[in-house]
Amino acid sequence: MFKCRSVFSYISLSVSEGEDGKLIDIRPSKLIKFVSFASFIFFNLASSAVADDQVAAGSDKSSDFVDAALSDWDFSIGAGVGFGPDYEGSDEYGVGAMPILEASWLDDTLFISLDRGIGATFLRSEHFSGGVSLNYDWGRDEGDNSALKGLGDVEAGLVGTAFAELDLGMYALGLDITQDLSGEDKGLLASLNAEYRHSFLDERLWISAGPSVSWASEDYMQSYFGVNSKQASRSKYNQHDADAGLKDVGFNLGATYSFDENWAMNGSLGYARLLGDAADSPFVESENQFFGGLAITYSF
Repeated sequence: MFKCRSVFSYISLSVSEGEDGKLIDIRPSKLIKFVSFASFIFFNLASSAVADDQVAAGSDKSSDFVDAALSDWDFSIGAGVGFGPDYEGSDEYGVGAMPILEASWLDDTLFISLDRGIGATFLRSEHFSGGVSLNYDWGRDEGDNSALKGLGDVEAGLVGTAFAELDLGMYALGLDITQDLSGEDKGLLASLNAEYRHSFLDERLWISAGPSVSWASEDYMQSYFGVNSKQASRSKYNQHDADAGLKDVGFNLGATYSFDENWAMNGSLGYARLLGDAADSPFVESENQFFGGLAITYSF
């Protein structure tokens, strides 16, 4: 099953622009901890597989068993670069880079990656799949942009996602429901997206395109777009109560070009327009949000 993966969702959060216009790291400790954790698990999986192969080298039967076991695993490593707004609603943009690490077993029955977190696909049929994952939400730092001064941080933490996809070959429909698990009252975000896919150049190039829409709970909207009385007293903004409702609508483009069976280039471009109480937030400088990314990956 082909699926264009967005590299932007995690690489665009690593840097932002400082007051002098230079790129600065906005989440060094959080980024290092999460990359280290994912890298530790990823490379332990890979090294374990290599060690098993070496131990089994002297036995044909053991070697056959190890080869069969390794054939169920897929690994991807790479590097990407992406751009996006300093925060959701900003009219200032930053560029960032981050490594790509991913391991999956039996076509995503189990997976771990910097992008999708740690998860499992436990519902699967010819056209339908569904599962759950545990990921890391970066939150938002007051220092990301001067427009956020006085609003404080939206704390980072763990989130849980239930996902489902209806795959009809050239067409697909996906739903992600993400709930805060960190106890920071960041609420729930539900995203629905549709996708059209087409291949070119003997399936070396895949293109995908489609719309998306997201709905957020009151806690989510208040955390990312609201201004409570305390925040109003220490910032330049008036109090703003953000209720549950549609957060944005958008359109996404994705492409994957395979140089050979191992090397590939992945790209994505997206647009989102903030709606309702999100768009009406006093610190939203632009309702129109653009983002994108480009990455080179090696899969084995």
